[in-house]
Amino acid sequence: MPRLSVQRLFDERRGRLGLTWAAGTAGATRELDGEMLHRPGVGLIGHLNLVHQMLVQVLGPREVQYVEGLEAALRAPTAQRIFAPDTMCAIVTDGVRAPAILLEAAEKAGVALLTSTEPSQHVINVLRPYMQQELGEITTLHGVMLDVLEIGVLITGESSIGKSELALELVSRGHGLVADDVVELQQIGPDTVQGRCPPMLRDFLEVRGLGVLNIRSIFGETAVRPRKALRLIVHLDQPEVVPEVRNNRLATRSGTQEILGVEIPTVTLAVAPGRNLAVLVEAAVRNHILLTRGIDSTREFIARQEAAIRSGSAGPDETSD
Repeated sequence: MPRLSVQRLFDERRGRLGLTWAAGTAGATRELDGEMLHRPGVGLIGHLNLVHQMLVQVLGPREVQYVEGLEAALRAPTAQRIFAPDTMCAIVTDGVRAPAILLEAAEKAGVALLTSTEPSQHVINVLRPYMQQELGEITTLHGVMLDVLEIGVLITGESSIGKSELALELVSRGHGLVADDVVELQQIGPDTVQGRCPPMLRDFLEVRGLGVLNIRSIFGETAVRPRKALRLIVHLDQPEVVPEVRNNRLATRSGTQEILGVEIPTVTLAVAPGRNLAVLVEAAVRNHILLTRGIDSTREFIARQEAAIRSGSAGPDETSD
């Protein structure tokens, strides 16, 4: 299960947020894991909240002023609640100096207290997607992932059906390779799954008859992508056509596939001699973009046809001379 330690969070975002370690160095080894994201009643990160616990408590000038303005008898108990056992760390932002009561509570509880020179909302906006990405569930799928027209496309199908050859043609047409053979998929948001390549396979594409090709060396830096959000799955299938498609030319072999709890649209393309699969994939991506905008070409044609039939003007009689 993905884990993120407080020390790694500090090291990787120190430069961007101007982080410094104020107190509670014993909390450096505390870790957040994916299960914490689904714990009821607990938030990932946000401004100070003593009712609904936040794993990372952020204190801006107002929150610090609130703590310092409490009666003397309430300051220590409030600080103890801020550094509760479930708190991973607390961050005082806007370049504000951490109050002594918070420093003492952090040391006593063994919870990290960090300070940042950046505004509190900026700290939250930077850390929330970073933490969601680092803690998101990960799975792997067999296939080839590409960036086609700025859309993340995963090409799947049986072994030796031609996925890598199709990917090579798409790259030669100006699209980008993300991963070949093994695609790591991680949920980085409620409705977003991101694909990337394992470090060992990065930049490489295996093509039968040619061996392993270094796409970056052959086509240049712009031919590879480090990661891409998955928006469409194109499945390559044998040329046998299912009966409903054979009998109805307007039927499509499309649907969805659930990956990490997210429904991803899918399109099935039959592999047959003479078919330009690269063009078909590009057309599928363009059609997917239209569908996301509420434009369904098939439905538009059917509606136009039905309207013509109802009006009695379906066109000239094809049997007349």
